[in-house]
Amino acid sequence: MKKLHKRGKAWRKEQVSLIADLIRSYRTVGIAKVRGIRANQLQRLRKGLRENAQLRVSKNTLLSMAFMNTGMGEMSDYIEDQMALVLSNVNAFELYRLTEESKVPAPIRAGAIAPQDIVLEAGPTSLRPGPVVGELQNLGIPAGIAGGKVEIKKRTVVVKEGERVSPEIAEMLAKLGVYPVKEGLDLAAVYDREADILFKPEVLRIPPSEYLAELTEAAKRAVYLATHLKYDYPTRFTIADLLIEASIKAQTLSFTIAYPAPQTIKPLVQKAHREAVNLALNCCICTRETISYLLARAHAEAVAVARRTGTGEAG
Repeated sequence: MKKLHKRGKAWRKEQVSLIADLIRSYRTVGIAKVRGIRANQLQRLRKGLRENAQLRVSKNTLLSMAFMNTGMGEMSDYIEDQMALVLSNVNAFELYRLTEESKVPAPIRAGAIAPQDIVLEAGPTSLRPGPVVGELQNLGIPAGIAGGKVEIKKRTVVVKEGERVSPEIAEMLAKLGVYPVKEGLDLAAVYDREADILFKPEVLRIPPSEYLAELTEAAKRAVYLATHLKYDYPTRFTIADLLIEASIKAQTLSFTIAYPAPQTIKPLVQKAHREAVNLALNCCICTRETISYLLARAHAEAVAVARRTGTGEAG
């Protein structure tokens, strides 16, 4: 008995070491529920994921010990029921997408909880006329015969979301070829060994593009907030704009109060020149800048007077 115990202990240690080495050889490590997945479906999943991931089914105790040995002990908290390792070198989000895409439609089992409303659409079915018409009607599904086939007369919700599926409904849905669930790997957790981060499914099911859009929007709002706080909260993202704004306001103030500065002296001189010219024109002061304007104005006034008095155009 002791020999068997020692042999079993050695085998367990060897298996844990093999699983730990396998984990260390991949960037991304996930665990998925495989309870209820048929053997042939498991083989198809292995084949479908072969190019991107490796699937390994093992005892939960061995998986838990291997996680502890590789510094990923928190993954053990997500081990429940029958689990399998999903190992890959793609990132966690891509691995989640691959496992979801590998799922196939499957009949819902009796006693299962409907993940959403299970609906039968109105129209012909593949069933031949017979006792099945009465069976459908007994289940509250309006049915009849049309064109030599059994027909659903009206769109019917046979099971509402969250309700348990009865054996009779499960059997009828299978006969009708209605597969309301998808069968495949349900990832319970994924560990990114490079980033040292554990991801849960509720995080992974959101595409990275949505996270990027949210981060971009958050950054825009932060910059907007920091900018509107003005000089109370300058940051490296807003300081350049704030300094430009302050410079413009300072120049405007200097110009308004006629305060000479390197940035304002030229426009102030130009303003003074314009005002001097306007004053000379209004006072009829002859200068090099005003003489042509004054002569033109005098000529225009003489013409206007001549027209009013009928003496002809002034020469």
